[in-house]
Amino acid sequence: MPRSERPRAAPPPRATPAVDTPEPGVWGDVVEMVGKRVRVRLDPDSQGGEGGEHILPVRAKVAISDRVRVHEGAVVAFAPRTAELMRSGEHKTQVVCANASLLVMVVAAREPPFRAGLIDRVLVAAGAAGMKAAIVLNKCDQGMPSEVLEKLARYEALGYPIFLVSAHQQKGLEPLIELLAQHTSVFVGHSGVGKTSLLQVIVPGVVRDIGVLDQWGRGRHTTIAAVRFDLPGGGRVIDVPGVREFGLEHIDREDLHLYFPELAELRCQYRDCMHMGEDGCGAEEVCEEDRLESYQKLVEELI
Repeated sequence: MPRSERPRAAPPPRATPAVDTPEPGVWGDVVEMVGKRVRVRLDPDSQGGEGGEHILPVRAKVAISDRVRVHEGAVVAFAPRTAELMRSGEHKTQVVCANASLLVMVVAAREPPFRAGLIDRVLVAAGAAGMKAAIVLNKCDQGMPSEVLEKLARYEALGYPIFLVSAHQQKGLEPLIELLAQHTSVFVGHSGVGKTSLLQVIVPGVVRDIGVLDQWGRGRHTTIAAVRFDLPGGGRVIDVPGVREFGLEHIDREDLHLYFPELAELRCQYRDCMHMGEDGCGAEEVCEEDRLESYQKLVEELI
């Protein structure tokens, strides 16, 4: 079936958000997700709740970092979200996390290879969610290719903060930690870029022992789907599994240019210009060639 005839990705299933008036039950935050169960950190003063963390079944489609209502031993609804980071395929859209204000794209200096196309996708998703974004180049102790530094400089010129760090050597982390203290952040990156190593340095006790994992009935080396950590100096970090792809089917192609800073305010000859090589288009004058190619590729995917 031609792509233009395929149905767009369906929006993610949603629970009915809690209303502003108090309801029976207690409230808390989703701080860990594995399969169909979640770990909820209950508010100690919520409707007489005792607080603490509890692994609970869910009767609503919730995401990591959701504010949720617990009733009769189960999660039944979530509160209105301040942000939803989403990724999608042809027929499915997933809420990666809720209520985060900063996306941190973690990439490696050499291994795995630097993938600007994935970075562009993730930055678009952050923009569509109304989130700020930053890029962290990890494994700098392995060397920093000049072509990678040149591409990062372009992102920095577009307003994305850049951090050059080595989790292994624990270098370059202070400015990043200062930024993280101001946000609830989500770490996104390809498998192998060192997100776990980075978290081990900035979050004391991030490596969980077998006793905690056993509560899920899982083995010692099981990968947890998503987890949120509190930082000692303030702020929170959400860790999600490494990604290979980041679909943007949930975004309207007419809005895509809004999430490319160099194109967002561009005024071409025609108001409805899609920056696909039309007469009177000025995209080539303001956009680096590889960034424009990335944008055009995404437009073609969303047709």
